[in-house]
Amino acid sequence: MTRKLVVLLVAGLVFAPSASAKGPHAVLTSGPEAIEPGRAWVATVELNEFPSRPHPRAVATQGDRRVTGRLSEVPASMPGADGFRLRMVFPTEGRWRLVVVAEKRRFAFPALRVGGGQAPLDYVAFPKGSAAARQGAGGVWTEGPEADASGRGTPLPPETVFVAEPSNNDGGGFPVWIPALGVALAGAGVWRFRSGIGRRG
Repeated sequence: MTRKLVVLLVAGLVFAPSASAKGPHAVLTSGPEAIEPGRAWVATVELNEFPSRPHPRAVATQGDRRVTGRLSEVPASMPGADGFRLRMVFPTEGRWRLVVVAEKRRFAFPALRVGGGQAPLDYVAFPKGSAAARQGAGGVWTEGPEADASGRGTPLPPETVFVAEPSNNDGGGFPVWIPALGVALAGAGVWRFRSGIGRRG
């Protein structure tokens, strides 16, 4: 019985990080050009793990100002995902907060720097308030995707690469105490198992 407990604990430690990445998530992929005021910014939004094709809306805000994006369906680069082409025109420079809403889920992305001379980084977002978001899942996509024939990358599923920079929505990353607790319990189980053998001998 104790041996089974140890095996289960070790398996839990191995698969805990990938399990935290499950659930609906959105991937924002921008081009290499910076966002400039008065000029159309085009990006791709891919929504994953939705039971049916969602109908997303994209809104960017800067104080009282509000810009609504136009979303049109495009083929997704990831199996099972729903792809959308996002087009927005920002009237002024500065930082704009971007939110994509799909099936009552809100995906918040880092503020876009309009007129800053830098292109937005690709980003993986989980729904605000979800268990994955509370655990710090999501962040900047830093691993290089495989290039396809068009020259753009084909992103890997966030389960394997999303752990780049924790989202600032809720603070904190994957809870460190979970693996530590698992190791402690596993050690206690091994000690008890061995001490039981010594008493029987």
